[in-house]
Amino acid sequence: MKELVGITKEIDALGRLVIPKEFREALGLQKQVEIILTKNGVLVRSPKFQLTEIK
Repeated sequence: MKELVGITKEIDALGRLVIPKEFREALGLQKQVEIILTKNGVLVRSPKFQLTEIK
């Protein structure tokens, strides 16, 4: 992304927030994301490690 883009979204009664498709595509986000609480806010990014189920 070349410039900062910001929008305002509502959080629903269950605490869900929708990340717009354009943002997900620009950041390469898939089905799982890593959510990190920082002193400046919340960071959402692709996870460093992919979780897999062990059978």
